[in-house]
Amino acid sequence: MITKKYIVSFLLTSIVFILFNATVYAVDGQQSNAGSVNTESIVDYEYIRELEAEADKFFYTGINTEDQKLREAYLSKALAKYMLLLKFQPDNAIFCTQIAVIHDICNHIPQAKEYFFRAINLENLNPFANFYFAEYYFINKDYNNALKHYLIAYNNGYKDYYQVNLKIAKIYERLGDIEKAKIYYTNTKNLNPSLEGLESKIQSLDNVYYSKEDYRPRTIRE
Repeated sequence: MITKKYIVSFLLTSIVFILFNATVYAVDGQQSNAGSVNTESIVDYEYIRELEAEADKFFYTGINTEDQKLREAYLSKALAKYMLLLKFQPDNAIFCTQIAVIHDICNHIPQAKEYFFRAINLENLNPFANFYFAEYYFINKDYNNALKHYLIAYNNGYKDYYQVNLKIAKIYERLGDIEKAKIYYTNTKNLNPSLEGLESKIQSLDNVYYSKEDYRPRTIRE
């Protein structure tokens, strides 16, 4: 079973994937009631930026916190702010993805899937949403769906991220497509030469033969 510690560790290595600078312009002439949010009123762009920055701060503080109770508290605050942001921008795939990731970390599987699918339905080629949806599938060992979304992320802006290439390589290796696995392991090595074990991995795959030419069916007599 993949532990929360593993999830947190990988999220930390993937911090470069977080996208900022959401925009929102909802127009209405009436002011919101005291203590409530009227998403139809004119929203201050700077306020949205500040709210997103606060949400991100709680999120990253949470995943960097070793204490489980503190982590849950920070992620809960982050979730509340992302939900508020989503009220201002209901079509924002990034906010949907962040909400899904938090639910996934907290093991709220139905909610995680709901917001992952919502993000993909909003922007089916969004690399951020597809990468983290792929992560969800990978952790749950659904490698075919994971590969599908990693490749979408790869083909739509994440080609030069070693994390994406590495995960694609691992899946192809698991599925027995050794040639493609070697290609993406090599990409990973070129993108991150300091990553240990890649050279030996590529060499070991050179000794594996899965092509039809190298496979000769054996009979019982043999």
